[in-house]
Amino acid sequence: MIIGLGMIGGSFAKALKERGLATLYGVDRRESELALGVSTGVIDYPAELTETYISKMDVIILATPVRAMESVLTELKPLLSENTLLTDVGSTKGSVIESARRVFGTVPANFIPGHPIAGAEKSGVLASNSLLFEKHMAIVTPLPDSNPVLLDRLHRLWRSVGADVVSMDVVHHDHVLASSSHLPHLLAYTLVDALANGERSQDIFKFAAGGFRDFTRIASSDPVMWRDVFMANKEATLATLDHFTDRLADMRAAIEQGDGASMFGVFTRAKSARDHFLRLLEQRTIGSSKEVRPVSVSVLPASVVKGDISLLGDKSLSHKVITIAALSSGLSEIRNIDLTGDVRITMQAFRDMGVVIEESSVDSLRIHGVGLRGLKAPIAPINVHQSRESLYLLLPVLAGQQFPVTVVAEGGLLNQPMGDLFSLIRKMGGEVVSEVADCLPVSLSPNVSLDVSVYLKTASGSLRMAAFLAALYSPEKGRVVQPQRSLSHSDVLFRYFGANMSALEDGFDIKPMPLQGVDVVLSGDEYETLWLVLLANLLPGSELMISNAGLDSVSFAFLSLLKSMGADVTLPVRGQSGLYEGEVRAGFAELHAFELSVEQCYQFRDELPLLCVAAAYAKGDSRIKGIGALPYYCEDRVLAIVDALEQMSIVCAHDEGDLLITGGLPQGGELDCAGDDKLALAMLLLGARSQSVTKVNDCQKLLEEFNELESVAMQLGFHCSVTQ
Repeated sequence: MIIGLGMIGGSFAKALKERGLATLYGVDRRESELALGVSTGVIDYPAELTETYISKMDVIILATPVRAMESVLTELKPLLSENTLLTDVGSTKGSVIESARRVFGTVPANFIPGHPIAGAEKSGVLASNSLLFEKHMAIVTPLPDSNPVLLDRLHRLWRSVGADVVSMDVVHHDHVLASSSHLPHLLAYTLVDALANGERSQDIFKFAAGGFRDFTRIASSDPVMWRDVFMANKEATLATLDHFTDRLADMRAAIEQGDGASMFGVFTRAKSARDHFLRLLEQRTIGSSKEVRPVSVSVLPASVVKGDISLLGDKSLSHKVITIAALSSGLSEIRNIDLTGDVRITMQAFRDMGVVIEESSVDSLRIHGVGLRGLKAPIAPINVHQSRESLYLLLPVLAGQQFPVTVVAEGGLLNQPMGDLFSLIRKMGGEVVSEVADCLPVSLSPNVSLDVSVYLKTASGSLRMAAFLAALYSPEKGRVVQPQRSLSHSDVLFRYFGANMSALEDGFDIKPMPLQGVDVVLSGDEYETLWLVLLANLLPGSELMISNAGLDSVSFAFLSLLKSMGADVTLPVRGQSGLYEGEVRAGFAELHAFELSVEQCYQFRDELPLLCVAAAYAKGDSRIKGIGALPYYCEDRVLAIVDALEQMSIVCAHDEGDLLITGGLPQGGELDCAGDDKLALAMLLLGARSQSVTKVNDCQKLLEEFNELESVAMQLGFHCSVTQ
């Protein structure tokens, strides 16, 4: 049912009708508009606001002037079913929400406001245009209590008529529209009125050119509608008008004083902003990633992720591929590599030891490998700064060379005990000397090389990679045994560069042989893929496609678990490498509770924060067994996310190593991730559909590890902001 057959309501009805998506009923106080609506094929039937008609409606759209909506809501109140989606198309949202509160006492869960950013100067049903919303934005402004299923339906409804749908907070919407739409209309109306009543009005209009026509076009819009808009959105409009008036006064002063520099600065900035705006309209601009050092990240509760995206390669994998390529013979070309943050520490270390590394683009390298033992002694100690990833890669490589070297560090990595790594290095046969036992700084001296055989008590990815590298330097054969055998990106990378690895029941045998340079395109970051898939499933209206996924067995099992919980996710197929590569698609779904065994808890130890958030939004009680048996750092991370859940009013019970989480709706608030990037991502997920803004503090590590967070959020429409 379309209530109000003006240009917007009529165009929406016509768009649905021509696509065969709905049976259209129209309501309008003007009988002539109803008759025209039927005769011109905009609607199927005229209707009235009676129980006979209202009771059979799936969707009701309020397309009346915003000041008339309260009276319409009053008529609908006794007749409306909670299963009927009620929405509107008004250009202000705060006043509509207040009208609903006055009528219903609270905003019903099935009333979800919306606003298409489309229109024309014409009005009435005869101005209906079925293509009006094609490639235009439609803003949906849900409330914390909005029915997620109906919200998802509203997103699909707008998409079906060609609109690009985004979600936005009500207050934010009104301020944004006051600046981008309401103020320009006010200026156009005022300018035309001022010039028309001036002394030279006839000549002004006689000699006005296309620029005047373009600027004042919107002054031909419906005066009644715009009067109502400005009265309904008074506060936001006044704030925007005051800001503009201040800038106009500055410009007047610059002209009066002959301050050409100030004028040129304004004009230059304005041109740049306008050009950027045009690029956005043409969909040619995606925000570039920037290296920043943020303090916090805030996420607005009304959001959605929608679009096709290709993710930058995993930062840890970027460290690894640089290392293996440097130790190979010949040229390797690496594409889609993350060259930000501490990846450059690893890269610089190999440059210091004679490896030529060319940066062919922002995400591509040409590495001229020197072989396993072809590195040259650096002229100074190798400094890994505060990069644990660099340390675990470089130390076994340096221990396999024929020259002595010293490795130093800074900050928290200095004097930090690393018994597991130092034990591995000693098994290689070299001499290891450190001032403080098993701590940096450390001096390595070559000696008789030994076959490395190591049993990994934990499945740490960094230690596992270090063990593979150490095994490469074994004279006869190296062996790596691990508690849980699973295929990883590291295994695939080694084989891709020609490593002779034989799979065992519980690990690998590795025979020494030269590695060969190859061309590599890194798949998208694995953890970011998992996070985005879960994010899409939590946010109604989401439609996500990740084009370059590359999942190992654990990540594939994680997404399979989500699928068993009711998640909307399409998984890629297994490729020749053993990884699951290709497209991953995801959308909104209502998740249900799950139970995780002790074995699964250990298998998904790194992904547990994400699973805890999934449990918080799932229906029912979810149980995770074996928390107490996890490595201490994994258990600490789980306990931290449990604290965050409880802080946001999600009921949790932690008893004898088991964790019980009762699904609900998080309240929002301020959280601290303690510098843990995985915790930060989970906390942002937790706030994605919460009742108020969620702010996550201490997110510097997150932005270092997921440096394209802002650009990905911008591209997909996820409303998060980074603040210093």
